[in-house]
Formats: sequence, structure tokens, C-alpha cells
Amino acid sequence: MDQNGEDVKKLLDVMDELRPTLNLLKEMQDSGLTETLSYLVSNFDRIFNYTTKMEFYDLLTALKKLSVLLQPISAMSDEDIESVAKMLGPLPSAIKEAKSRSESAKPVKTMDLIRILRSDDMAFLIFLAMAVSERMRK
Repeated sequence: MDQNGEDVKKLLDVMDELRPTLNLLKEMQDSGLTETLSYLVSNFDRIFNYTTKMEFYDLLTALKKLSVLLQPISAMSDEDIESVAKMLGPLPSAIKEAKSRSESAKPVKTMDLIRILRSDDMAFLIFLAMAVSERMRK
């Protein structure tokens, strides 16, 4: 057998092994998937640049929104910040306690409710809510 015959035989052997891969590629081509992949590969730089620009834009937008929230905080004095920190410190345990009280089986009696409503803590919460509400409406 000459050299060309041996090459053809080797090629046919390789073709049998590659047949499933070639069938898959044909199906991908028929479905349009190869065109999509080709577009993604050929335009990868453009797509990458676009997505990174969008991420940067999103970051700038988030920072702008955050700066609006931080601006009033930067105007607060150290004493105000300490007051807020003192108020927020026990908040998780207070929420846990309030939740367990509200889940108790016995209902709150009317006189107990009136006593709670007349407490200094309730007055503080009402005035705090009013102050926040007034500033939000400005």
C-alpha cells in the first residue's frame, strides 16, 4: 500500500472517532449556537469593556445614592452620633425581648396597656417618630 492509502486509512479511523463530535457540531450549527458562540468570541473585548463600564456606572450610581444618605450624618456632632450609637446598641436585644413578650399566650390587659402608653419610653418614641416625620416632609 502506498503512502496515500495509509493516510486515507488513518483518516477514516480518526473520522470514526470524531463522528459524535462532528454530529454535535452539526447540531450546534443547525440550531444557530455556533453563530452565537462565534459572535461572543469575536466581540469578547467589546462585550467585556461594556460590562465593566456598566459595573463602574452602577458603582458610581450607588456611591451617589449613598452620599445623599451620608451627608446628614456628616453634619451630626459627636454627641449626636454617640446618642444614636447608644440608642442602637441595645436594639437587637430589645427587639428579641419585645418579640418574646408579644408572642406570650396571655393578652395585655387594658390597665397595663394604659400604663405602657403613659411611660417615658413611649413619649420618647412618639416624639422621635414625630421629629423624623417632620424632617422627612421637608
